[in-house]
Amino acid sequence: MSEQTDISRILFTIFDGLEPQEINKADVVRLWSLEMQWFSPEESQSVVEALTDAGWISLKGEALHLVEGVKLEIPSLGWRPMTRRMLSPPPYKTPAKEESKDSTSDFSQPKVSTREEKNNEPKNGQNFSRPKVARSSENPHSESSNSPIPIDRAEGSIPTLIELIASQSGLENNEVVRRAQRKRRALGPVTLWMALALVAREQGLDMQRVSSAIDKAAE
Repeated sequence: MSEQTDISRILFTIFDGLEPQEINKADVVRLWSLEMQWFSPEESQSVVEALTDAGWISLKGEALHLVEGVKLEIPSLGWRPMTRRMLSPPPYKTPAKEESKDSTSDFSQPKVSTREEKNNEPKNGQNFSRPKVARSSENPHSESSNSPIPIDRAEGSIPTLIELIASQSGLENNEVVRRAQRKRRALGPVTLWMALALVAREQGLDMQRVSSAIDKAAE
């Protein structure tokens, strides 16, 4: 696994779903050190500084911004970053530089498009209409839009889980949801009720009650 892939994954945990793509630096340090327990608070601060110096993210005041062109990748289940890699990340190379390098290094490609465009120009005042082709890539879900979507009956346990976790842990309902959403960003394709169950376990709650609530909603 490359260092670039690891960086794309760790940045996914803080920038996925954000619009605009910016987040407070203190929230990132808290997420990585306290919630995810990947680094110590000091190491989290150092990782933020290292990624900033390498050009993957930018710091404006106390807000971190994702550099334009950086691609995010969903972490696999159970993935965790290597501290050594995150403290010494490779410099980020913008796609624009790579494209310009490719375009200037290859002089053997004949430019056919220009000649074709000239051949397609109207002659003698005539106006030829070009056929419009509908591309299937414009709507990749059009073929599957009529297919039935499986129903996750366990989703009905979400309100119960939020109330249960809030009452047993002392957290506010919105704080419970916020922590669950953080875990979803970190773990990737995880349902909200599963993320809530992880929050409950993190808070040391009775997992038998949590499991019963989920099973009851799924019946």
